[in-house]
Amino acid sequence: MKRLLQRLLLLLPMLLLSGCAMLPAQHGNLYDMQRDARAAYEGNENERAEKLLLGLAREVPNDAETWFYLGNLYARTNRPDEAVDAYQKSLMLNRGDPRAWHNLGIVRLRQAWAAFIRTADLTHPGNPLHDKAEALIGAMEKMPLEGLKRPASPAAPAAHAAPGEPKK
Repeated sequence: MKRLLQRLLLLLPMLLLSGCAMLPAQHGNLYDMQRDARAAYEGNENERAEKLLLGLAREVPNDAETWFYLGNLYARTNRPDEAVDAYQKSLMLNRGDPRAWHNLGIVRLRQAWAAFIRTADLTHPGNPLHDKAEALIGAMEKMPLEGLKRPASPAAPAAHAAPGEPKK
């Protein structure tokens, strides 16, 4: 038993040193990945940015900023449900981020606006739902919010840019 303990004590420093030797390389890769993700995001390389941001989210799932940028990317590429999920994850990690609250609100307003347009398209004038939907659409279009203008075709709202770019 004593011999086993001695061997473990000899191995412990080697294990600790080998673990420490691996840390800078891992952190360097994460920093590089983060830098590349930011560059792809800012360069509108959406597919590349998404892959890198998802990789960061897997490696460091508790980074609110990664989830925030994923939310922006999904909003920018007209994927509102995924944007809402990403913003909510960001807010679970950082409840005090006004950018994430703002962008979550914008995405949800756009979802509501699209639902009211669809309601109006599926009903006829004179139907109480049609009239309510038209009134709400009219009120929402008066909001100083980019992208809330009814498209020429009544089928669906047009794609939108990201709700708000993050402050640097």
